[in-house]
Amino acid sequence: MKSFFWFSCLYLVVSAAVTALTRPVAMETLVAAVDNTATFGRIVVVLTLLLLPVLAVLMLTTGWRSWRQRMLACCYALVGSLLLHTGFAFVKSSIPLVVPFYADAALAAFDKWLHGGIDPWVIAHDWVGNFPITGYLSYYLTLWLPPAMLLMPFIAACDDDRERVARYVVLYCVAWVVVGNVFAFAGSSVGPVYYDSLLGGDRFAGLITALTESGSFETKLGHTQQALWRLYEEHKMLPGLGISAFPSVHVSVANVVALYLLERSRILAIPGFAFLGATFFLSVYTGYHYALDGYFSILIVTGLWFVLRKRKLTEMRFSFSLTKSLARLPVPGVAVRQAGAERS
Repeated sequence: MKSFFWFSCLYLVVSAAVTALTRPVAMETLVAAVDNTATFGRIVVVLTLLLLPVLAVLMLTTGWRSWRQRMLACCYALVGSLLLHTGFAFVKSSIPLVVPFYADAALAAFDKWLHGGIDPWVIAHDWVGNFPITGYLSYYLTLWLPPAMLLMPFIAACDDDRERVARYVVLYCVAWVVVGNVFAFAGSSVGPVYYDSLLGGDRFAGLITALTESGSFETKLGHTQQALWRLYEEHKMLPGLGISAFPSVHVSVANVVALYLLERSRILAIPGFAFLGATFFLSVYTGYHYALDGYFSILIVTGLWFVLRKRKLTEMRFSFSLTKSLARLPVPGVAVRQAGAERS
């Protein structure tokens, strides 16, 4: 977990640099950054309490020395997770300042074509029918958070397989940084729920009507959606409060969780993939994402998972053979003195 911790440190530095370069470093920004970090810190502390029973069992079953090593790994993982999520919050809020939203028209058109000429949100709402789903919408924000933030500490506490740990450190970082930042810059977009507000017209008027009539806009999730757009309109894209549709970080991280549970147990795979399916479905139902956003995230994470399972990450080392070879070459003067010393 040391590698995860140091990667998170570097990522936070880069994220802070991006934030400083894309907006004036005013007191409002600094206060928001500190508040955002403190909020993530409080969340991490609260979620860490969920791990205490696991750590207690480990201490009783593995002995003090093994438990102490696990605790050190957990500390690296917890702090690394805090730094990673703080850095992600900075970068996400900077996306439209670096690459203005441009990809929605193409994403919406391809999404509709991919589903036989029907927008995926229509399919999602038809599936729900009269089921009172509004009472469960907040889980898209709250239920997703503990697995997303505690995956690395949980792995540090419970997994002795060094190869598997290394594999999921890579997958977890890719899910957040590559999917959530690199591809998000490349496909800068707002998603269906904000489409008409950004581009005008009534392309997704049916979605807005459906969400209004179902009462979705009166839930915590709906209030969050409205607050995000107000901040965007007022050019107050504060750290941690940003809009980004393509691709879906919610789905990519949920996919990592599901794959990890699959590797640990086929029984655990059932709630793992149920978690992934629910996250994907709600992302489309609420209009946060095009279905294409989730498909792309799953393709990237699962594809990388297949590749990494065929490699021994713990045996990969940087080669310094050229440096070592150069170090063995005789240095003029030194070689002469050594030869003279030998003759004497």
